[in-house]
Amino acid sequence: MIVCVQSYTSFFAGSAGVAGALVGLLFVALSVSPERLKETRESIEHQSIAATAFTALVDALFLSLAGLLPGNGTQIASLVLGLIGLSSTAGLIIRLWQARSSGRLSHRWPYLLSVISTCYAAQVATSFFTSTTAQSHSQATDFMFVLFAVGIARSWELLGLRGGGLLDLLVTRVDKAITTHVSSGDADDPADRPAS
Repeated sequence: MIVCVQSYTSFFAGSAGVAGALVGLLFVALSVSPERLKETRESIEHQSIAATAFTALVDALFLSLAGLLPGNGTQIASLVLGLIGLSSTAGLIIRLWQARSSGRLSHRWPYLLSVISTCYAAQVATSFFTSTTAQSHSQATDFMFVLFAVGIARSWELLGLRGGGLLDLLVTRVDKAITTHVSSGDADDPADRPAS
């Protein structure tokens, strides 16, 4: 059930300010360590983290600004911004897929980018099913919460920090299990055993 309120103007004005501030802080965070963004194989995953954070926050910013326009601007903005997010994420998936054999990438990027792609696909899909301005604004606010969460989480990761939540614990355990399995697979190689 979608609950529609009379006016989202205050929400959109506040979220536009928050999104603008977060985009600015993202630029500051990137300027503090620009060496991590150079075109090397090791930095491709770092670049994708920065790009997903930037895309999510810019999506939230422009969706907020569209909500401040008279009429049903959020429906068209959701469609356009969702398509931009999908194309950006698809490009990142292709770059990371090509770099997976020559660089050391985490095992979680396919899952994270799949979830982010699903968010943008849902944003595009729901833009076709809104019939009123109030319904479009209501759905836009839902997506803005998701986009803020993605942008902030990816920015946090960009700084090299982890959330410490249950999902992060699970991902850490999976990474350790895969690393242990790969290491033990190398130890089981007959060529590595000493001759007796």
